Amino acid sequence: MSEEEKNKPGVSRREFLKDAGLVVGGATVGSMAFLNSCKTTTTTATVTSPPVTTTVTANVTSYTDPIDGTTWASMDALKAHFNAVHPNADATLVGFNVNGVGYAFQVKPTTTLNWLLRDELHLFALKAACMLGECGACTVIVDGVATFSCLNLAVEMEGKSVTTVEGLSPDGKLNPIQQKFYDNEVAGCGYCTPGFVMAAQALINVNPKPSLADVRLAFSGHMCMCCYTHRHVNATVGGV
Repeated sequence: MSEEEKNKPGVSRREFLKDAGLVVGGATVGSMAFLNSCKTTTTTATVTSPPVTTTVTANVTSYTDPIDGTTWASMDALKAHFNAVHPNADATLVGFNVNGVGYAFQVKPTTTLNWLLRDELHLFALKAACMLGECGACTVIVDGVATFSCLNLAVEMEGKSVTTVEGLSPDGKLNPIQQKFYDNEVAGCGYCTPGFVMAAQALINVNPKPSLADVRLAFSGHMCMCCYTHRHVNATVGGV
């Protein structure tokens, strides 16, 4: 450990990796893919003290058939029409909420949630990295749980609520945890940062003042290849 790391307050990168079981004999090995299991309830957005980001639920008045363009008043009505009119369709109709808006998607059984969000909704702040559940860069919040979107299929999202990093600042203004990451200059290249932001938000939603141990556990499935994991940890300890 360098003298700078010894004298710097908070947790160092080496300490974090060692604590996560990733340093053996002085060498970094492997990775861990633990999901943050924090639960929260989706409600209409209200900023309280301490500030907590919640999902705004939009009122959906119609659902559109992705093949013929017809509109229906409910998801059940759309599905009934879809199954009757398109019995040979090579994909499944799935309806779920993304960043407060209801969508109906026609997806194949092998389509991942990550691919759907990026390629269909163009939510490119959500990253695609290892695609193996080893780095955490693709983390989203599904029904309150921080989840690796590369390991979840789109067909599994039926009726669920998904929040991506774009959903934390729909008006273009950084939310409290994003602002704290910015103020503390946590990012190196920044590619992994959206995943850390989402894991931090899921934790703070249920634990507004997380301890160092809480944050380490929440980030145990996340890796920063620029070696700045300790910065993400230090910025999250104590909440916003």
